[in-house]
Order: sequence, then structure tokens, then C-alpha cells
Amino acid sequence: MAKGSGAASKSVGNPLQPRTTTYEWGGPVGGFFMVLFLPTLVMALNSLCAGEQCGITQAMRLPALMTELVHGAWPMVPKAIGIELVWLAAHAVFSILPIGRLVHGGELRNGERLAYRMNAIHAFVISHVVLLGLHYTSIVNMAVVADLFHPLMIGAIFISFAMSVVLYAASFRRRNVLTALGGNSGNALYDFWIGRELNPRTGPLDWKLMCELRPGLIGWSIMNWAFVCKSVELGTVTPSIVLTALFESFYVLDGLLLEAGNLTMMDIVTDGFGFMLCFGDLAWLPFTYTLQTKYLVHHPAHLSPLHLCLCASLSVAGYVIFRGANTEKDRFRSNPKDPCVQHLHVMKTSKGKSLIISGYWGMCRHPNYVGDWLMALGWAAFSGTAELLPYFHPIYFGFLLMHRQLRDEKQMREKYGREDWNAFCRIVKYRLIPYLY
Repeated sequence: MAKGSGAASKSVGNPLQPRTTTYEWGGPVGGFFMVLFLPTLVMALNSLCAGEQCGITQAMRLPALMTELVHGAWPMVPKAIGIELVWLAAHAVFSILPIGRLVHGGELRNGERLAYRMNAIHAFVISHVVLLGLHYTSIVNMAVVADLFHPLMIGAIFISFAMSVVLYAASFRRRNVLTALGGNSGNALYDFWIGRELNPRTGPLDWKLMCELRPGLIGWSIMNWAFVCKSVELGTVTPSIVLTALFESFYVLDGLLLEAGNLTMMDIVTDGFGFMLCFGDLAWLPFTYTLQTKYLVHHPAHLSPLHLCLCASLSVAGYVIFRGANTEKDRFRSNPKDPCVQHLHVMKTSKGKSLIISGYWGMCRHPNYVGDWLMALGWAAFSGTAELLPYFHPIYFGFLLMHRQLRDEKQMREKYGREDWNAFCRIVKYRLIPYLY
């Protein structure tokens, strides 16, 4: 049995499926709680913002509001599930078409290097051009997508559960299935939550990367524009809702343009594909990150030009830090002799690896997280200050990034060695915010 906290494993019989010896997220009890809590939270947040009544002050009526939401949405849930299955299938098929370059990921424990088709940006452009083009030509009314928001949300929750069950069951199909080091504890509840199989695939289709970057992420942007269309229909459109949709779409676009960079992220490299990632990709992201545009449909924020400029400046500053830090790291990793990174100072470890100790990465250990959070705060600020609910994204995101930073540092300590990592931390003292944290 696994115990404690963290994520480690030891070989027991099958070297491709070492037994996980430590837990994260509070173990099976924590995993079970999260599987129930997260869908409830998504529904609760959207129940608090279900039309003209939108605000945290309605929390005392939350059980009644959630009941009303489910009762009102239920008749359309089958249709919504059908729409989402078509959306999911379309992205799955497109992800394996011979469009875009073929990139190989890092070497896995079994010696393989998986191939990935980099065409998520094509999927983004086609999705937006087709759907917004159909709206512009009055063939399809995108405002109807906004009207279906709650049935789509419930449908996404159902699909996430069903897909997670299939993923968990399929991870036992063969003894040579490569499991995640942190997802093979032998406890069904925990492994279902955290993800047992590292890279579930159907032929060339990689389910984890496809879900990570396409249906939910692109769906977030599409849903934002559906709310913009709804605000035009209602006569409540303002620069705030348009700028929120623009900045968030640009963020998605930027991530998809650099799709190959995701192959080195923790989600892809170390985490299994279970309920945590599946639900996060398909339900959490598109149905909580859209709270701002959903709020602005019925509560338009009439901000001054100066206020709008300040919000935009915060978002741009966050992007400059986020993209600058990631670009600096990626260039150094791919070619330390690149002229663009020759000015950087590095610390050599006893294992022969190099750690950047200047530039963005000399200011704090996770500057990309800081930039990411500043962008989220800037987007929320377009909603004004009359209500706290649109600020859920940066509030939640702040806690998420602090948790991820702790996970990262635990892995870095194991990767580089305790002494070298501690020496690095004495040079780069701050985790996220210089002089504060």
C-alpha cells in the first residue's frame, strides 16, 4: 500500500508498472473527495451566475440554485452530450491527420519516443473560422451555444466520468502498459483519480495530449465568443467582454502555436491520464474559465478608457513575463550555445546538468507561473470590481500554481540532488514573488 504524501515508486515484478509507494492529494480519501467535490464546485459556481442573478451573495441559496439549474438544463442534456461527443471526435480525428509537423517526445522508461502530430493551431483556426463564419452569415446563431451552456456543462461532467472509467479499465489491458510512477498504487480510488496509464493511445491518437490542448482549451475560446454573440443579441455588449474574449483567445492561440513545448510539461511527462486531467481538460477549464464573459453578458462593466488600458497593460505585462521566461528556458534547453542565451549565468550540478541563475530565472524559480497568474488577474479585472465571482479564476489559479510549484521543486530536488538544489535555492531565493515568497 502507498502512504504519506508526494509521489515515488518501486519496482515490484513488472518494471513497466512499478508500484507507487507514496500518495499525493491526500491519498485515496483525498482523491475520492476531489472526484465528488470538483464537479459539484463547477455546478455551484455556475449556479451562482445563472443569468441576471449573478453573485457570491447568493451563496446562502446555493442548494436551491443548483437544483433549479439542473432541473432547467436536464431536458437538453442528451442533445448537449451529442454535440460534445461530435466536438470531441472531430478533434480526435483531426489530431492524427497528416497536417502539421511530426514531433517525437522524450524517451520513456521503456525506451520508446512517441510521435505527436503538431496541428492544434490548425484546429483552433478552423474551429473559429467555421463557427464564427457560420454565425456571421446567419447560418448558425452562436448565441444558442451560450443558451446551451448549462446542459453542455452537465454533459461534459458525464463524459469526463465515463471517459475516466474507460481509461482506468483500459490501463489493465496488457502487462506492458506503461503506468505513471505516481498512479499505480493498487488503490482503485486513488489511481482512478490521479491516472494510472501514462500515455493512453488508440493507434496514433494520444488521448492525453489531445484532451489537454484541443476540445476544452479551444472550447473555452469558442464559448467566450458565444457569450459575446449573446451580449450583442441582448444589447449588453461592451469593450470589457470583447477584450476579455480577445485576450483569452490570444492566450489559447499562443499556447497552441507552441504546441511542442507541452511535451516537456509535467502533465504530459509524469502524470497519468485519469479523472484529474480528464475532468480538468473537458469540464473544469471550459466551464469555469468562462465565468467572466458569462458574467458580463448580464452585468456589463462600463469601464473608463484608463481602466481598460490598465487591465490590458496588466495582461500584456503578464504575457511578456510568461512568454519571455518560457522562451528563455526552451532556448537554453534546446541549444545552450544559442547566441540569444549566451548572456545567461548558469550553475553546474554534480550530475553535469545546468541550472539558469540569471535573467527571468534568476529573479525567482518559477517566473512563468508569475506571468501566467498576472494574465489571469488582468482578464478578471475587465469585469470591474462590483462582484467577486469573475475573480474566481485568478484566485483558484494562484493556489494551483503554488501547489504546482511545490510539486516541481520536489521533483527538481530528486532530479538534481538535494545538495545541488539547496545550493541553487540559496542563489535564487524566491519561489514566485521576489522579496515576498
